[in-house]
Amino acid sequence: MKREKLTVRSFHKSSPSFYSSKTGSSFPLVCVDNKTIRRSWETHYLNLQDRLEEVQSKLHHFMVYEKPTYTKWVESTFPKETAELKKIESAIADIKQLIFEIEIDSLFHNRGIALSCHFLLQKRKKKKGANGREEKREAPVEDLSPADQGLSAHKERDRKASHETKLKTAFRAIARLLHPDANHEISPEKMERWYAAQMAYKAKDLELLESLYYLEEKQLDSLPIALIQKRIAILDKTLHKKTRELESCLGHPAWGFSQLQVDEQYTKKIKGWMNEKIREKKKELFLLNKKMKRWKQEAKWIMAKKKGDKKLKKRGP
Repeated sequence: MKREKLTVRSFHKSSPSFYSSKTGSSFPLVCVDNKTIRRSWETHYLNLQDRLEEVQSKLHHFMVYEKPTYTKWVESTFPKETAELKKIESAIADIKQLIFEIEIDSLFHNRGIALSCHFLLQKRKKKKGANGREEKREAPVEDLSPADQGLSAHKERDRKASHETKLKTAFRAIARLLHPDANHEISPEKMERWYAAQMAYKAKDLELLESLYYLEEKQLDSLPIALIQKRIAILDKTLHKKTRELESCLGHPAWGFSQLQVDEQYTKKIKGWMNEKIREKKKELFLLNKKMKRWKQEAKWIMAKKKGDKKLKKRGP
């Protein structure tokens, strides 16, 4: 196919508005045939659609078929190791959440990490004793004035409302294209995309929802170039994110599990992998507990020093 050449025509005007006041040189008007430019953007848009569709399909197959099948097999084959790994991962998640809350408390109250650790643990102990269970603690906002708190809450509500509106609009648009009730004949690929759209809506992932809708848009003649460019930016961002997600899945033992022959050698390999994972998680948990222990000891020393200073003040000179 012979590439069409760009047509450029120059028009020189003698009007004073086209002359520079300093140099006296003229500025030519240029008429550009944008068919080639448009075709280039459309080709780029369609290529991104194909690549994203391929990545999304592979991810969907792994998450919906491969990983659940592998997980069931592992839980039935290695019940002891699975239970131990889950217990350690749960403990790591809890202590990471506690460390995060301590760091936030330290930031908001402008005090040391050790003191924040002490006061936060004291509050948790009191709440646990009062309610018989541990409650989730929200990020502290005591340092903000009532006016600032109200303004911050108002902005947050507006942001959430705007995001929710965009989410619902995008979901309705894609539902008209992919919902089984609205389409008598729907291909397996489109059905997978419909499931992906539902998951994206639940996760409140607006970019992914918009990208899934754009995958259905094949007729670009009526779209302005600026809109095509905007959609390309969203598709490209989503593709980058999903490609990284797919790359992380490639190293997972569940990748291609349905096509593997599960024999004694493979079972031994997975058991070794699980034991290695348990050792890594135990080491991570040990380091986190060590950090917490250090903070507690430091807080104990600070509190003891404060008590000693108070006693000295009471005694006087």
